[in-house]
Amino acid sequence: MKTSMKCFAAIAFLLASTLAAAQPVKPVRMMVGFPPGGAVDILARIFAERLAEGLGHPVIVESRPGAAGQLAAEVVKTAPPDGYTIMLCPDASVVVRPLTLRKAPYYPIADFAAVAHTGLATQALAVSAAVPAKDLREFTAWAKANPDKASVALPGLGGSVHFFAVMIAQELGVNMQMVPYKGSGPSVSDLAAGHVMISVNPLGTMLAQYKAGKIRVIAVSAKQRTVTAPDVPTFTEQGYPQLNMDAWFGIFAPVGTPAELVNRMNAIVIQAERTPVIRDRMHGLDLDIQEMTPAEFAALVKRDYERWTPVVKASGFKADEQ
Repeated sequence: MKTSMKCFAAIAFLLASTLAAAQPVKPVRMMVGFPPGGAVDILARIFAERLAEGLGHPVIVESRPGAAGQLAAEVVKTAPPDGYTIMLCPDASVVVRPLTLRKAPYYPIADFAAVAHTGLATQALAVSAAVPAKDLREFTAWAKANPDKASVALPGLGGSVHFFAVMIAQELGVNMQMVPYKGSGPSVSDLAAGHVMISVNPLGTMLAQYKAGKIRVIAVSAKQRTVTAPDVPTFTEQGYPQLNMDAWFGIFAPVGTPAELVNRMNAIVIQAERTPVIRDRMHGLDLDIQEMTPAEFAALVKRDYERWTPVVKASGFKADEQ
């Protein structure tokens, strides 16, 4: 009888183990804080596909748009640190957004584990073709002589582009009125039409109008000249190295996610970035690739948070008071 019971127990254990192994692994949720179809969503789907292949189970992109990515970030902050909830977001969502609120809902270092850097977006200062300035020196002189015309079109308020424009004004010593639009497209269109004289935007959103000769890009935030606009000098070349401030995108997990899993996801992302297919798709979004380990990416996040803190504070801008 005892032998029969032991055999039954062994069979039951094997059956339970077999059934457990046969169960599908729970999908990973990749949270995105912006609407489907936009650049962030497209980038998330690119890397979700590769992560799914590398991890061996599904990675589902889940949109939670609103509050400049804050809603998605809050989901990730409160999720268990088991690797089943991650997010892909721009720097503005995780670094800048909490600085613009009276009570920060999260902190980039304390609440998130930096997983992988997924693209670098060069920012640019451009002027209407009606503005005679061809470099920063001439632009500064023009802006000081024409304060009534020195309004800068922005894709919105409260993000890294907004505060980059604030930094530009501070460093050049000029007063520029910030004029927010609902996205880069309308702001660049108004610049090309001459309705506004200045704009700060990601370079990629300006290239078509720039190449058509309708606007003049006079400086880019990259460390070196870009492939897409090689004749445009950097801020550093023109004497303003402190304006070397590119925007970036990255993948984050809840703080406390096991280092082994973070490293594995990082390796999958880097391997994907080295393939021609992914490089082409990222370049199609006008994003440069910059490989980083989790530690290197975390250091970038910390450095940018410290750089943006005094800029946002000095501006007096509060997103929850708009």
